[in-house]
Amino acid sequence: LNPFHRASRRPEAAPGAGTRNLANLRFEALAVVALVAGLAGYAMRPQAVEATPTRVGTINLDKVYASIDRYAALQATFKAAAEELDGRVKSAEARVKELEAELDSFQPGSDAQAAAIQKLQAAVAEYRAIEQFASAQREVELARAFRETYVAITDASRRLAERDGYDYVMLDDSVVELDPSNAARTVQQIAARKFIYASPKSDVTDALIALMNEDWKASKGG
Repeated sequence: LNPFHRASRRPEAAPGAGTRNLANLRFEALAVVALVAGLAGYAMRPQAVEATPTRVGTINLDKVYASIDRYAALQATFKAAAEELDGRVKSAEARVKELEAELDSFQPGSDAQAAAIQKLQAAVAEYRAIEQFASAQREVELARAFRETYVAITDASRRLAERDGYDYVMLDDSVVELDPSNAARTVQQIAARKFIYASPKSDVTDALIALMNEDWKASKGG
């Protein structure tokens, strides 16, 4: 035997070391499971949807009315009707003036004069009735032209928005000039305004006019 050789001895484990190692392994395993579950949950979470910008188009209503063929045709019809009514008024007025001139030729207090006065009174009443009717009829026809055109504008605006992807088509009232001669009127105009500024890039007035004129031409077989 080698006197210098000593039998090797394994170091003894400290008391409780096995229990601690097992606890550490369990903790590490739980941590890995929690991490994997967290990553899976994040991956499965619905991704935030990017908001689509709202598209707004604006129109100059005065320009639309002044530029569309539909309103021009209604204006021509209104003008013809107004001229016919004015003719009736002028005819009734001329009849009154004629009877007034004849009245001077009668003997004052005579039966003939009395009859002429009655005819004049009837003519004056007829003239006033025709004048009132003509005025009211002009207002009705003008209102109809405005209303029918506005309905057509709203319908065309809807179709333009659907075609070109606009969410809103709004009236740009910032283009209307303020009344410089009346303070109260100016304040009312300012209070009623919806727009302070609208970018020219949002203006779809010309596109709307083109669409409506194409529709009008098509409706007339053009």
